[in-house]
Amino acid sequence: MKNTKRHPAVIDLLGGTPHGAAADTTTTVTAPTPPPAPKLPRTKVSRSSRLRYVAALIVVVALLGWFVLRLLSGNDERAQERIADETDTSETAPTLAVTPPALATAPTTETDPTACRTDPGDQKSGPGVIAAFEHAYYVTRSGTAVRALTTPDTSLPTQEKIQAGIDTVPTGTTHCVLITPISAGIYSVALTEMRPGQPPTQFPQTITTEEFDGRWFVDVIN
Repeated sequence: MKNTKRHPAVIDLLGGTPHGAAADTTTTVTAPTPPPAPKLPRTKVSRSSRLRYVAALIVVVALLGWFVLRLLSGNDERAQERIADETDTSETAPTLAVTPPALATAPTTETDPTACRTDPGDQKSGPGVIAAFEHAYYVTRSGTAVRALTTPDTSLPTQEKIQAGIDTVPTGTTHCVLITPISAGIYSVALTEMRPGQPPTQFPQTITTEEFDGRWFVDVIN
């Protein structure tokens, strides 16, 4: 039988050994197992370290808050100083060298036309002369003063008869006259007479006035 040679690296699948190699010289080599890697020790954070960290953080926050407050307060102070400078006009306000014409004379007091009048009145208007007429009767208590406020050809009584009527009025009697225009120179008048210790008495009247030379007079009383 023919002897067939095989390559030495080929393993006999039938359980034999490679050609030319002795059975007793086969050695099994086992690879060494590497030692386990050493474990790194874990760093432990102590309680005192945490407290120091928290304390440092609190200090930083407090300093930051103090800085912000100082910055805001400084801005407020500067704003207040600026406002004070702008509103302080004691030195910068201009002064008038002369008195304005509107303030050179005292203002004229105007009587409320809807008020019940007790003032001395005047002869500048119809209501003014009516108020003057009643004031002369109740306050001045002079028939002469009353008659001087009427037209020369008036139908009213003479100054003597007017004075006689005034004398019947108790001293201390007060009055109030409400004047409402009806037409040019004609007025509806509500005269209220208040005698001491008595209830007020009202006399409704219609008074006609006329103007002569820029002055007003009482002409007719109905």
